Amino acid sequence: MRNEWYVACRSDELVGDMLECSILSTELILYRDSAGVAHALHNQCPHRGARLSQGELQGDCVVCPFHGWTFDGSGTCKLIPANGPHAPIPKQAKATSFPVQEAGGYVWVFVGDAEVKALQVPTELTDPDWRAVPFLAEWDAHLTRVVESVLDVSHLPFVHPESTGTDVNPMVEGPEFRVTGQEIVIVAKPYHPLVRTPLNEEEAGGSTITFTWPNQLILRTDMFQGNQMATYLALTPLTDERIRIHGLALRNFIPDAEAIDEIHYEHNVTVLEQDRPVVEGLRPKQSPLALKEEVHVRSDAPQVRYRNMYRNALEKEQWGGEGHEG
Repeated sequence: MRNEWYVACRSDELVGDMLECSILSTELILYRDSAGVAHALHNQCPHRGARLSQGELQGDCVVCPFHGWTFDGSGTCKLIPANGPHAPIPKQAKATSFPVQEAGGYVWVFVGDAEVKALQVPTELTDPDWRAVPFLAEWDAHLTRVVESVLDVSHLPFVHPESTGTDVNPMVEGPEFRVTGQEIVIVAKPYHPLVRTPLNEEEAGGSTITFTWPNQLILRTDMFQGNQMATYLALTPLTDERIRIHGLALRNFIPDAEAIDEIHYEHNVTVLEQDRPVVEGLRPKQSPLALKEEVHVRSDAPQVRYRNMYRNALEKEQWGGEGHEG
């Protein structure tokens, strides 16, 4: 699924020298020019395939370590030393560049070749009243399996009996969910590590899990007196079988409480580490697109809807047209 925005790094990580990353097996370099604008180039010189990350930044340009070819943020070659001072630069002497956008404290890159889409992030990421504590994880897993693990609330009492699955009855009907456009929203049991017992849903409003196509998830929990906590996940496939999870532990109250920072951070890291070996062990690595290849029950309904969304989008990307709903 290349024609989408993916997080390359946090904005505050992209300072000084070039930064290397990979998105869907496309190796990139990221850097900021003198105006602070972020750029992304393919980490390969078009001349002899040298890694541009082994070169250096000179002003607003990247200099190849092999022959000194110099490229600006658009990939345009500005200098070929061995070509002489007056010879024209061949048009094909251009490094591949990719659209970049900064939003929600992250640097996002669009690695596809289709028309660039609008990028939207949850309001919690841009609201200054929300405290954000970052965390990071990498799994040997496919994007589809990771998304489905978050949408699957029925696994909580089995994989997370001492964290998010505390006091969750495994015998349930549901879950309650709705699908609107590019979103799947699940109404889940209210839970948060700072509140060890279920909240009063009439007063607090409960918890929701919102998936926004193709790779953003946010788990929101109403606390008390209008206060909220949330966990945000942006999923970046490094390859087809390895994924980086960029996370934020969010809250809109007591922003300077380091103890709450630590509790919320540790909770999220613990939950992810509990999920990791299970999700990494799933076979096949990618969720089957044909629903008949696995057995589904009522509690799997959100994941089934996600698979239909994924299959439809994949068909549109590969073949064009509108795909189909299944």
